[in-house]
Amino acid sequence: MKKILSTLVLSSMVMLGTSCADFLEEENHSNVMQDFMATPAGYGMALNSVYANIRSMYSAEEGIHGLMNPGTDEIKNNVAGSNRTKDLAVYDREKFNANNEYPRKLWNDAYVQINTLNFIVENAEKVDVTTNELTPEMRDQYLGEAKFLRAFNYFHLVEQFGDVTVTTTYNASPSTSAERHDMLKAYEEVIIPDLKDASRLCKPSPQLDGLESGRASAAAARHLLARVYLTLAWVYDKDPSNPAYEGNTQTKYYNPAKAKEYYQLAYETATKLIEDAPSLGLKLMDNYADLFDEAFDAPSLGNTETLFVARMDWDDDNTYGGRSTLNHYFVNGYDAYLGERNLNDGRCYSWFNPTQYTYNAFNNRDKDTRYDATFQKVWYATKTQAGGEVSYVIDGVEEKFNWDYTVVGDTAIYYPGYYMSAKEIREKTQNRNGNHYLIFTPDAYNGRAIFPTITKFLDKTRAVPNDNTDRSYNIFRLGETYLLAAEAAFKLGDNTNAAKYINVIRERARNKETCEQGALDIKPSEVTLDFILEERTRELLAEHCRWADLARTGTLMERVKKYDDGLACENIMPERHWLRPIPQKQIDQTTTGTPYPQNPNW
Repeated sequence: MKKILSTLVLSSMVMLGTSCADFLEEENHSNVMQDFMATPAGYGMALNSVYANIRSMYSAEEGIHGLMNPGTDEIKNNVAGSNRTKDLAVYDREKFNANNEYPRKLWNDAYVQINTLNFIVENAEKVDVTTNELTPEMRDQYLGEAKFLRAFNYFHLVEQFGDVTVTTTYNASPSTSAERHDMLKAYEEVIIPDLKDASRLCKPSPQLDGLESGRASAAAARHLLARVYLTLAWVYDKDPSNPAYEGNTQTKYYNPAKAKEYYQLAYETATKLIEDAPSLGLKLMDNYADLFDEAFDAPSLGNTETLFVARMDWDDDNTYGGRSTLNHYFVNGYDAYLGERNLNDGRCYSWFNPTQYTYNAFNNRDKDTRYDATFQKVWYATKTQAGGEVSYVIDGVEEKFNWDYTVVGDTAIYYPGYYMSAKEIREKTQNRNGNHYLIFTPDAYNGRAIFPTITKFLDKTRAVPNDNTDRSYNIFRLGETYLLAAEAAFKLGDNTNAAKYINVIRERARNKETCEQGALDIKPSEVTLDFILEERTRELLAEHCRWADLARTGTLMERVKKYDDGLACENIMPERHWLRPIPQKQIDQTTTGTPYPQNPNW
């Protein structure tokens, strides 16, 4: 544990004019740091510093979740809230600009990590491996992990920004010049070769060989490689004559033959990992709900589906401080009605709210367990409290309802998840003690307090309701590998195998108590891109990948305009929002050589 939780302050490791702080105002200790990293002890600590930053990327509001979840067809942002995500999430045409901290954080964090990783890769053959501190086997594992993490960071960059600066050379001093390269250079020269090397050098699986939870494995590298191949296939598949791709700069790469080649590579890579899963100790969890049960928080605790996690259980006095705040983002404002927050129901930021499309995607709820495993439906009274009156519109008519729970432990709030008439609501709002409880149907959902809580990230082990969480976060899991295989098969025209891999996921989700085997199976003729995206919603909701899914498949504009029921549908622009803006600080600090180019219309 301590080995991976150790951190190393690498504030001097700056490239491209960026760092975690204003590097131009910092004293440079790069020579000292470089000398230390070249030692057997420092070599491993340098790698651990990157893992610490990965955790930061996946635990903070302005990290990956803020970039990937809101502003899509799945999640809208509560614009009435105080959080900083709202400008980005609604594509605010004035406030979401090149100075926005969300793209800036990803850019800065990724390049600081990449620079450290470049050092690790460069010095793999130079570092002393003759002591117990660093054996040849440990060095090779660290090298594999470093290559995985470098590819991981570059992939995030090209997903979000398109063309980026590509370098594999360690930079010991701040630089005032930088060249922006075609994104294919990142794919061809770094991402794909690094992942192939990581697949060879890393330990096979998080479930084997005593690999410390949170470290990269060959299985994680193979999964990411499948996603990379699939993404690159879509890059080559965007036909400039298709109006759905208006403003998308990837149309310049259109090459159907290349697209087919990479769809095939994606399919083969994903299916080979699935085929090898049993020998790697990997398999889908038997029950979907178990994926998010605190009892199965890591591979060491019996999670057989985990491929790569971000560990959040580091010390409070850690250099990067705090734990994950992810447990707060998707919680509704239940305390407005219960009168207080409680440990089981969480701290209610109420920032990321599902769209109506999201609720509708969870169809077949009598057969499919994923709705009940994803959303909270019942809240219980935690204190004696008088009720009141609440009103909302049902079938176009404002209706008023009285509620008067007074007994601790009684049902206080119920979200059935389906529409009910006013008469039905009045008839069904009586708890065991004869008091009336609140019932909220989809008519009542709003952007602040009233919407079902997403329960995937709640943590009932905290000391107090407002505490952050130290639960691990699944970045990659085997369930998605099946969906990557299905998407690649579909794009190859092989709907039979696409349906086969989708049906494995749906069979796991089947309510085994009420439904016979195969009750959720789909036919090959039912496989469409829309169905695949909806299946990804049912399986992966809020798991940080939706914006990338829509950008990859070229459906971002279409689906945001069609399904977002906030402000994003009004503000998103095809001439601008296929990519994130290059941070203005990067442009401003490139003061020598060629000016750093901005993305179109930013």
